[in-house]
Amino acid sequence: MGGNKQLGSLLAARFGKYAESESGEGRIVFWEDDEGAYADTVETLIGPTATSAALRDVELIRLTNANPFGVKYRVLREQPDTKFLIYRNAAEPGNRHPDDEHNWLLDLELAYGPVFSADRLMLILNETMPKDAGSETRDAWLDVMRRTKPFFDDDGDVNTLAERMSADDDARTMQAKMIAVLLNLPVGRNSLQDIWRRLLEQYAEDDDSGIESIRKAGLLEFHWKGTTGIYRYAAYEESEAPIHPQSSLTTAPAGGSGSVPTVKDFVLWLFKLAWNDFSDGDAGPDRYANIRRDFEGWRNDRTFTDTFKQLSEQVFDELMLSRDIVAMPLKKLVRRSLFSEVDEQIVTLLYQEIGNETIADDDVQAIIRERTPHIWYDDYRIDYEAIGAASRLRAMLDEGEGIIDDIDSPGRGFSMYAQRLYQADQAYREFIRAWKRQGRRAEASAIRDDLELRYSRFQSRLGETWQRQIDRLDHWGIDDVPAQQDFYRKHVRKTVDGGRKIAIIISDALRYEVAQSFADRMRSQNRWNATVEAQLGVLPSYTQLGMAALLPHKTLAFSTNDHYSVLVDGMPSQGMGNRNAILAKVGGAAVDDETLMGLNREGSRELVKSHKVLYVFHNTIDHAGEGDEAATFGACERAIVELDGIVKKLANANVTNMIVTADHGFLYQDHDVADGEWLSEQPKGDAVWQRKRRFVIGSNLAESPSFTTFTASQLGIEDAAGEGVSVQVPVSIHRLRKQGGGVRYVHGGASLQEIVVPVVRISKGRSAAQDVRPVEFRILQRTDRITTGQLTVEFQQTEPVGDKVAQRTVFAGLYGVGGGEAVPISNEVPLTFRSESPEARDRHVAATFLLTSEADRFNDTMVELRLSERIAGSNQRRMLEQKADYLLKRSLFADDGFDF
Repeated sequence: MGGNKQLGSLLAARFGKYAESESGEGRIVFWEDDEGAYADTVETLIGPTATSAALRDVELIRLTNANPFGVKYRVLREQPDTKFLIYRNAAEPGNRHPDDEHNWLLDLELAYGPVFSADRLMLILNETMPKDAGSETRDAWLDVMRRTKPFFDDDGDVNTLAERMSADDDARTMQAKMIAVLLNLPVGRNSLQDIWRRLLEQYAEDDDSGIESIRKAGLLEFHWKGTTGIYRYAAYEESEAPIHPQSSLTTAPAGGSGSVPTVKDFVLWLFKLAWNDFSDGDAGPDRYANIRRDFEGWRNDRTFTDTFKQLSEQVFDELMLSRDIVAMPLKKLVRRSLFSEVDEQIVTLLYQEIGNETIADDDVQAIIRERTPHIWYDDYRIDYEAIGAASRLRAMLDEGEGIIDDIDSPGRGFSMYAQRLYQADQAYREFIRAWKRQGRRAEASAIRDDLELRYSRFQSRLGETWQRQIDRLDHWGIDDVPAQQDFYRKHVRKTVDGGRKIAIIISDALRYEVAQSFADRMRSQNRWNATVEAQLGVLPSYTQLGMAALLPHKTLAFSTNDHYSVLVDGMPSQGMGNRNAILAKVGGAAVDDETLMGLNREGSRELVKSHKVLYVFHNTIDHAGEGDEAATFGACERAIVELDGIVKKLANANVTNMIVTADHGFLYQDHDVADGEWLSEQPKGDAVWQRKRRFVIGSNLAESPSFTTFTASQLGIEDAAGEGVSVQVPVSIHRLRKQGGGVRYVHGGASLQEIVVPVVRISKGRSAAQDVRPVEFRILQRTDRITTGQLTVEFQQTEPVGDKVAQRTVFAGLYGVGGGEAVPISNEVPLTFRSESPEARDRHVAATFLLTSEADRFNDTMVELRLSERIAGSNQRRMLEQKADYLLKRSLFADDGFDF
């Protein structure tokens, strides 16, 4: 900026107001030229030859101390409608601007002010800054401008600053806004927290442009003094020499007079202070309350996560904390969260303690829950999941092994598995899945080997105990346990006969424990509910017989052609065409899941509309298990997701009654079958038609201690041709030796894992009562006063986390309220309510709030404990209704000495 063109433009802006002014604003402009620099050119700026039309009718009056009365008479009496530029050359001897007492034109200057000046800073002050600011405020602004002239060399920065300034801004606010402009911060974001956040973001990316702009603008001293006053930054306190705009930014901190801190110095100081819980050993916790508040604000802001991680990684080695972390016990480490090395050490210690069996499962799960909200958790999620799964598996095996001996009847064994023992198989599946993803297989291989061995023993012991109950049966059935062969009559017929539609989803090899996981997934979603029942699967527990048993029928029989496929009321049941023919008799239809999912909305609705009952056949688990055994558990995870999709597809097609079930379960072990798990004996009889790993179908099979033998009639299967049909299954979990693969994943026998078949009833609520909601909590307010620099508040989670009650994280902080705004006056504490314990005493969470310097101005007033939480799917927050009021009454105050 500069030159006659700029002056003309500024003068035109002043005079241009006259055309629309009712009060005469813009008719007269007083120009005070302190140096007389424009004495010879002023006439060229106005008059008929002026560049701007707004200046062509302006008349010039050269003002001296000798002619004020004549000037006043002319502009007010003789030419009351004429525009005048009243110019004073203050460099002329005796023509300085008089003081107010002797200034006879003061009323006009005030009425038509402010006085125009050709001084660059005065021009900016008078022409761009808020004109309703008081004289003292304007003087303070001008003083700042003269100390920071480089800032005002940039037209864009000046205009941006002018847009942000208000008449009541003091010098400190002005400088803070100047820095905000240099850092391109949003309007209204000029606090020290905002400024340092941007500088930290830049530093993390090896960008020093922000702090360099502050230095060049002459604002470096202001910035560091503000950091010292508000944050108690120790390094700068030792140097009181002023910082020159050209000072080096690379000198070390606290190095003597004139040493200039750097952003790196601040970052190192900040992370060391945070590592020490914002205590330097000499001062109380409230000394660093301001920086603690802002630091925790950055750490809790998801949009700052990447920057925080970069900073943490950059400073760790220089702070030399490795030895401290390695020396810390696990309980202390769990409360730390700054560096990834903390999680690395926690994971290492957990692996060690799991391997040594020196830590309880409750403690392991509590530690993992404690780590979940922390910033580095996702980087170690796979390890935490593997550790949690290993610990849970061990706990489930310990519990299961302790209750197996309570199985004293077939009914008790069946119910104990359906109610509790299935969790050991579920934990094993989750363990294998998680363990295969983690990358510490060599380091923790002993844990895997030990748990694999223990699970194998659990399977064998459960199998042997259950076998003793099977040996007591004279037919395949258990009192008070529904049979799979009665599925249609028990679960489907009543709905169909009542004129309501129903869909049956049959997932091949959906083991009972996998169905429980699927039900958990459904219950965790809004409006959806799922209940799981157990029914006794058919024997042999293989696909053709299990699928046939689920169809409407009176009789089941093996085909005399192969004695493997199954006839339903004399009709073949294998394949979609045959199943459609069987279901057509009851107004039903059969479809595979791929066909259903490929239909558009109209097509799926038409399919449902045209049938009373729809059977959907899904085959993910069995297909994987028989094709690639190692992929079995991965297929279980996919099946859960796919079944979720099928259920929702049917719901969108107006199906309200749905059941998910299976044809059979399976046995699986992720290790080679041991010699003791093979049968050395082979089946014998008049004929052996089918010999599989887990079952044999033949004619008059010879009984043997190695097999459980049932006739067709004992199994509820017809032998219309009188062939002496009988079935044998290896005792316990043993396999038959035969050529080919398929030894880890098997089914067909009578183990609980194979024959406890799930029946999952799915329902979708129409009201919010079925929605998943966050867990409730309350504030336990023990006092209504704050008399020191900190306050500890206890919160109680009022209910356990469960199916429809989800954990939640809220952010709590103290706020002073005044002038229609809420001002944070403490650090912000994240609180996670995630306890599943039914005991109220286990569901308490405490938080300590440290008052910042902002709290002083709210002394003797009521302040509020406020809570907020993130809006799902965004980084925005909403305020919660829960709050508590406290009277802040402190007798001592800390003088921060400086504030933005």
